[in-house]
Amino acid sequence: LSARSPAGEVVTIPWLDGHALQGYFLPAPSGSGQAPTVICIGEPGHRKEEFLFKLVPHARERGFSMLALDLFGDQRDDFIDALLRRSDLESAIPCVMDYLEARSDVDFARVGIIADGWGSSFVARAVMQEPRLAAAVCDGGLWDLHERAYFASRFAMSDLSIVPVPHAPLMASSADCPVLITLGEDGWLKADRARQIVQNPRLGSSNVMLKVFTAAETGAEQGHADNPSLANEYIFDWLESRLGAAARRI
Repeated sequence: LSARSPAGEVVTIPWLDGHALQGYFLPAPSGSGQAPTVICIGEPGHRKEEFLFKLVPHARERGFSMLALDLFGDQRDDFIDALLRRSDLESAIPCVMDYLEARSDVDFARVGIIADGWGSSFVARAVMQEPRLAAAVCDGGLWDLHERAYFASRFAMSDLSIVPVPHAPLMASSADCPVLITLGEDGWLKADRARQIVQNPRLGSSNVMLKVFTAAETGAEQGHADNPSLANEYIFDWLESRLGAAARRI
């Protein structure tokens, strides 16, 4: 952090129950004025350090500042058990937005978020509740919708009262900011099922874009593990188109 130019910094962001988030704030290469900023946060179980080599180059090339976060704070890996018992993980994101709003070097009208990992939909739920975000890259609530549809079909013939069918629209129909969903056709959630959910007239929204990476172009594995650079180039190009282009610097 200290060796890069401009230098990065370690930040602490209060959250709940005395547990604080920790992150790395990496200023835009211009080093002056207010810059569009991307929050990169790992799903439960992911550490922020991986973003320093996986995502920072893409943000820097496009003139973005970047805030890399995870949910662990200063806790050990076994803190994941406590995190997964929480039903309010999405409450972390408004705290992060409050922190960025107070920084003089952030263009707060141009803040986006990337949810990395596809382990849950907590960032999708946060986007529903956080009108200050200008763009989001996440699973769009697809996993939640897929699981609830499965339970509905599984229990429909026995006891409808226990089927966890959502009564309020998920992010796909209520997000104010543009949302990009990316997945590989060989990932956990099949591409045809994802398209079916996104194109459902009851859930669909012109603000939601689905990009499926095929085996032919690579990036088709879960989490785009076979070619993460390809997927990340696409994601940051999309963010640049939404948050505004900046002078490119390498």
